Amino acid sequence: MAFPRQVPGIPRLSDTHELTMDVVYAEVDGFSLRYDHYRPRRVTGPAPAVVFVHGGAWMTGDPSQAAGNAMHFARRGIATVAISYRLAPAHRFPAPLDDVRRGLRHTRAHAAELGIDPDRIVLLGLSAGAHLAMLAHLARDIPELAPDLPPELREVSESVRAVIVHYGPYDLARSRPFPDGIDPGAELLGPHRGDPVWVRLASPVHHVAQASAPVLLVHGTGDVVVSSRESVRMHAALE
Repeated sequence: MAFPRQVPGIPRLSDTHELTMDVVYAEVDGFSLRYDHYRPRRVTGPAPAVVFVHGGAWMTGDPSQAAGNAMHFARRGIATVAISYRLAPAHRFPAPLDDVRRGLRHTRAHAAELGIDPDRIVLLGLSAGAHLAMLAHLARDIPELAPDLPPELREVSESVRAVIVHYGPYDLARSRPFPDGIDPGAELLGPHRGDPVWVRLASPVHHVAQASAPVLLVHGTGDVVVSSRESVRMHAALE
């Protein structure tokens, strides 16, 4: 479920939440990084929050994917900040990861104006967004994946209370083309697709030593796009 897009930055009210869509918070390589903010209305004080990372094979999708989940959360007093990121193939890895990390830091840095408790943030991702969310959590201390950030965000923490990931690909060495021949992993990695060093860097399953928060993996066993074995292997690596 998704709302029609509205005038950017103008709040929309419902009984449960105030929704502000298409808020531009940064410009990177000519791409406007945006978020949709769902602020629960029946909350006194800073609310717990979900930073939502959309799916779409790293090539499509936008923050409107969060609508159904965000309204469910708002009814329970939880805010949502649904962030955008640069998409492949125009923007190759690690650009999307950099954007997720920037979005998380921006949310923490602006928690007061967003009505959010910065110490009660959960990172949630779907599909390709699950990959990026998991990697954002696990890659914080990997020099090769250090994000290019503005000065005001460089000292902002990326710590979260938990990570929730749905049907994500966590080992890009195992990614395969879709039936139509499009290979999302190749579109994401570009010229690095055949480089085992880069494939490993881009695969969360190889960075579990950095895990510092509880992780919930959700995956349907009938998934024909991303095998549920991805989550089984990720779970085993985290144990």
